[in-house]
Amino acid sequence: MSSTLGFGAGDIVRDSIALVAGWALGILSSPITDMIRRRSAKVRMTRVIVTELRSLQDTLALVVLQVSKRRGALTRPLLEALLTTLKSSGHGHAEGRTMRTIEGLLELAEDASSTTQVGDTANIPRTLSLKVHGLPFVESHLHRLDLYSHETQRMLVEIRTGLQAFNQYAEEATHYHFMMFGSGIGQDSRDLLKSNIETCYERAAEKASDLIARIAVLLQNVEMRLT
Repeated sequence: MSSTLGFGAGDIVRDSIALVAGWALGILSSPITDMIRRRSAKVRMTRVIVTELRSLQDTLALVVLQVSKRRGALTRPLLEALLTTLKSSGHGHAEGRTMRTIEGLLELAEDASSTTQVGDTANIPRTLSLKVHGLPFVESHLHRLDLYSHETQRMLVEIRTGLQAFNQYAEEATHYHFMMFGSGIGQDSRDLLKSNIETCYERAAEKASDLIARIAVLLQNVEMRLT
């Protein structure tokens, strides 16, 4: 008689299971959706960040070339080291202007000793424009770096901080350069300013080399390989 009056025990159990399952899915759906959304945002961000880092690395490598040429320290080992680093960071010939420049210099110096200076220093410019625009996308998305691991965040922040120091040297060099045109500047003061400019160039090149290496390490990070 009970089977004809209503649901049996099996029906109650099935309904209970369905109710619990629906309740559990309702609880889990939000975290799952959020995880998928964060994953998608991270992939999009990473593509832009990688492009931006490679562009910055290319620009900094050009700075190293310019300053090394100015100081008479543009050697084949330096060119080969820069080229290896750029290639390991994923640079290609299509977008890598500095890589093409390096390969051209190496071709010209094929018969030279490995310790011989490369390139013509006769037309060294009197001043260099070293300041770079940096990482505008990263700067505008600092609040989204929580998508990455603490290690990746640390490396990005260190590159950002190092870039600020690099631009400080570039600004100081420009400042000293304009001081040379001030009224009443004697030869001793002018020589001192020139020395300060060269020191700023040297420190900027050292910082650029450090940043190139740091960017190469970051680009080889697993999180940067999502692209």
